[in-house]
Amino acid sequence: MLKAARAFLRHRAHDWARRRQGPDGEVVNLGRRRIYILPSRQGLLYGFTVFVMLLGSMNYSNSMGFMLSFVLAGLGLVAMHACHANLTGIVIAAGAAPPVFAGGTAHFHMHLSNPARTPRIAIVLSAEEGDTTVTGDIAAGEHGSVSVPLPAPRRGWLPLGRMVAETTYPFGLFRAWGWLHMPQKTLVYPAPAENVPPLPAPRGGYGRDRPTGRGEEDFSGLRDYRAGDSPRHIAWKSSARQQLLLTKQFAGTGEETCWLEWDSLPGVAPEERLSILCRWVLLAHAANMSYGLKIPGTVLPAGNSDAHRRRCLEALALFGAPAAGLHR
Repeated sequence: MLKAARAFLRHRAHDWARRRQGPDGEVVNLGRRRIYILPSRQGLLYGFTVFVMLLGSMNYSNSMGFMLSFVLAGLGLVAMHACHANLTGIVIAAGAAPPVFAGGTAHFHMHLSNPARTPRIAIVLSAEEGDTTVTGDIAAGEHGSVSVPLPAPRRGWLPLGRMVAETTYPFGLFRAWGWLHMPQKTLVYPAPAENVPPLPAPRGGYGRDRPTGRGEEDFSGLRDYRAGDSPRHIAWKSSARQQLLLTKQFAGTGEETCWLEWDSLPGVAPEERLSILCRWVLLAHAANMSYGLKIPGTVLPAGNSDAHRRRCLEALALFGAPAAGLHR
């Protein structure tokens, strides 16, 4: 019952803060009105102890007890002010959030700036849905970076959601914090399947009827580089001389393509198919094969570059998502 009440109050407080602060952008300045502060458990115990000392001093008319009680109370007030000031004015900017495979941990990079003349100590950042915090110090007038971890249980877009910036510096008697709602997100690829069928047998890319197609038997010349060309086909020496990126051409029976197709896995559940296709993409790319991807609604032509691998994984991650836009 108590746990449910706490969760209800926390939810109402979050909603109130969101309405009060409004939407956040890519850069957030933690002004005074965005920072909240309350005593920590140690702070409550400290305040109770000072109060008991004050009562004892009043009961026995002990001047030394009065002096000690007032000194400790003043120290608590100074600690409260220092804790609030340690967080006030920090600028937090959203950085890159590299893609991750489902079941792993996404890392949202944050850049912190300290425009003040004093250092900021033990600034803690954490995602509300995560269970790990990161702590950093920022020198006066300097910048710093931290990586906020967040579990990625399923494929698709993973928003950062509500993030908390907090501190208990200097004595741990108070906790000052601010909520951030930055629009940062990252893409979660399907989890690669562990035990998968062998890769589909390659098929001729340009066929036996086109002997002048792209093969790998005889060198036939150079051409301008095109996006998606394999790095191993680039003529580095000639490119350096010509100051232009050139790609080697080969004449032969045609380059074979390994087609990774949704329909080649009949009777397999959709999510498991995506996991198998994800593993096939990784295996084909590691083997430096020319491979293409065919899933319902999407056909990606053959390639073997890093960009092609990323496009294939993005297509699998966003399969079935409305208005799924791929990063070309």
